Amino acid sequence: MRLVWLAALSLLLTACAPLWQAKTTTESPEQKWQQQQQEIASLKDWRFRGRTAITQGREGWNAGITWQQQGDGFDIKLSGPFSQGGAELMGDAQQVTLTLDNGEQYSAQTPEQLLAKTLGWLLPVSALRDWVRGVPYKDAAVDKYQLDENGRLKTLEQAGWQVEYLRYVPFNGLVVPAKIFIKHPDLNIRLVIADWSRAE
Repeated sequence: MRLVWLAALSLLLTACAPLWQAKTTTESPEQKWQQQQQEIASLKDWRFRGRTAITQGREGWNAGITWQQQGDGFDIKLSGPFSQGGAELMGDAQQVTLTLDNGEQYSAQTPEQLLAKTLGWLLPVSALRDWVRGVPYKDAAVDKYQLDENGRLKTLEQAGWQVEYLRYVPFNGLVVPAKIFIKHPDLNIRLVIADWSRAE
């Protein structure tokens, strides 16, 4: 009788094994990555505060940064990199205006054109709006990327730029970057984000 019970128990465990294994299967980093991209794409209104270091050639600048994004509209404030004390870059899909601390204003159609013309900076502001959220720039092809085990970007290469993600933090049910290094043959950017919040 005991042998009958043991045989029945063995058969039952064998039959249940596929169901148990199916429940414990986990998503791959690539699957997690696809899901996270969709979730972060819904984050259109946000704000962060931190510090950035910009190096171009032999020149370098350190600045505090506050970036507020609401849809296509953005307001980027830099404090400390200029003798005037700071600058504010505001704009949308139609026009961008740079205001220096002394009140001088300059305008152009894109932030890249404006910063190159007024400050000589080759900053990819349009791409940064996506990169700082931890996703590729939507208007350029992805050359290469690497994910961590949680499906988050570790490295990204786009349009001649190399983006390295060194730290992430939770925000509003998502996981967003907190430390990013961005490299280009002509310019390097280091960005450390102190806190994320909803746009006001």
